[in-house]
Amino acid sequence: MRQRKAIRTTLGELIVAVADEVMPIMRNPSGAYKVVSFILSDLLSQQARVPKRSRQKYLSYFAEE
Repeated sequence: MRQRKAIRTTLGELIVAVADEVMPIMRNPSGAYKVVSFILSDLLSQQARVPKRSRQKYLSYFAEE
């Protein structure tokens, strides 16, 4: 079994690190902040990830009638 390595950081440090990586590849600074926002939102979301097989099993619940 693989051990996890705990990384201790603050939210501010995470935001700065993501922004530092995104800024060089974006031409528009306001667009870069939107990309940073989307990345952080995805990282911090509490939404459970459902395995693909489970999604197929419950697709009927989401189908339009």
